[in-house]
Amino acid sequence: YKQNEASYLAGVLAAMVTTSDMPNANPDKKIGFVGGEVHPIISDFLVGYVEGALSVDPEIKVYVSYIGSWDNTAQGKEVALAQYNQGVDILFPAAEQAGLGCVDAAVEQGKYIVGVDSDQALLFKGVSEDRANVILTSVLKEVGNSLVRAVGLHQEGKLGWGSFEGLGLTEAGVGLAKNEYYEKNVPQNIRDAV
Repeated sequence: YKQNEASYLAGVLAAMVTTSDMPNANPDKKIGFVGGEVHPIISDFLVGYVEGALSVDPEIKVYVSYIGSWDNTAQGKEVALAQYNQGVDILFPAAEQAGLGCVDAAVEQGKYIVGVDSDQALLFKGVSEDRANVILTSVLKEVGNSLVRAVGLHQEGKLGWGSFEGLGLTEAGVGLAKNEYYEKNVPQNIRDAV
């Protein structure tokens, strides 16, 4: 998956949020990224996010931290709190289960999150609306779309068995979640830019 492409869009969103007059944004041009561990895929998320943010405003500062775990939600929360305490108002945790601790930190601090892999706001819909509402969008890996694509190519006799294919925005392999929370919580001018 070309997660850097969807992460670029998340960076655009984050840069516009941090410079906006949204209720939980401050005047500091600071956004954050939290990885589970240093890993090539996580680096790909990070590069897209940074490049997207800098395309909006080259003065944006991107704080980068690693939890050192994929499942330690308490440590994820601590890492996120540290970034929020430095003036970050939106962060993107690419950290699997550990990233859910970042959501708790966002709720506690009245800040924002970009979810990862699946539509994370929907994890909390109807269960914990305060958590759902801090997740402005999520960077999606559209695994279902890629499977349908592969089956379709196979049926047409065009599937390149044994070859590598990268799926990005053009192939609907990645994208951003545009759910009811995105529509409600992200101003129209930011949605238009994304």
